Amino acid sequence: MDCIGRFYYLNGRISSTAETMPEVSGDVSFYEVIRTRNGVPLFFDEHIRRLGNGIATRYDLDHDIAERVAEGFDALVSNESFAEMNVRITVSFTGREYSLHICYIPSSYPTDEMIRNGVRLMLFRAERVDPGVKILNSSLMAKINNELQRTQAYEALLVNREGLITEGSRSNVFFIREDGTIVTPPDSVVLSGITREKIIGLCRSEGLNLLFGSVAEKDLPRYRSLFITGTSPMVLGVHSIEDHHFDVSNPVTDKLRRHYERLVAGSISSYKVRNRKY
Repeated sequence: MDCIGRFYYLNGRISSTAETMPEVSGDVSFYEVIRTRNGVPLFFDEHIRRLGNGIATRYDLDHDIAERVAEGFDALVSNESFAEMNVRITVSFTGREYSLHICYIPSSYPTDEMIRNGVRLMLFRAERVDPGVKILNSSLMAKINNELQRTQAYEALLVNREGLITEGSRSNVFFIREDGTIVTPPDSVVLSGITREKIIGLCRSEGLNLLFGSVAEKDLPRYRSLFITGTSPMVLGVHSIEDHHFDVSNPVTDKLRRHYERLVAGSISSYKVRNRKY
């Protein structure tokens, strides 16, 4: 498994990663990746609500999964925390029985240079079977990761059989037209990330013109700028998608990034006040 750090949590118990970690598997595995700062999870409630909603599409649980996840998360960070690191929560079902596994995972965040100059993306032809539910698909991610390593791209945008760009492998995407209109795919074709939800809310509160629609690969030259959102990139400008180049200096991207950082700060403060442990 790709866990890092000295400890992991599994089914009510903290164990050392120095030991041989059991393989966590099942018929279906649901997961969430949460960014933490000094042991504080960002937007914890929103992530756990999405995890629970995803599980509820297939299983009728008679107990509070959120409470068990919170207990496991607290147990992990009480033993070890990092200045900045992602945590993965995995709920794996075999029949109606499930296992709960929580661990730190390798995390890579944009450098200051990437934020200033944007990043390069690639296109990858693939579709999520059920885009509204966050289910592990190890084989697809392995193929995408191999292509990212080969091309040295920061992220891969998925293109469906109709030639429409839906989302990134680990992110969501927002396109900006010449007139400033922001276009993002509809919820029905993407796994809507927590960061994406926050950015949509910011677009509305700031009075920005936001449209929901899928952008065709062939129409990329019609767009001035774009940015991706996600747990690790947060809000990150894009300078190119393969041979297509974009304006990274668009002030809309910078404005949304700054506003999002304020939401992050508010989330941290709220969590600290509620838990009173920090």
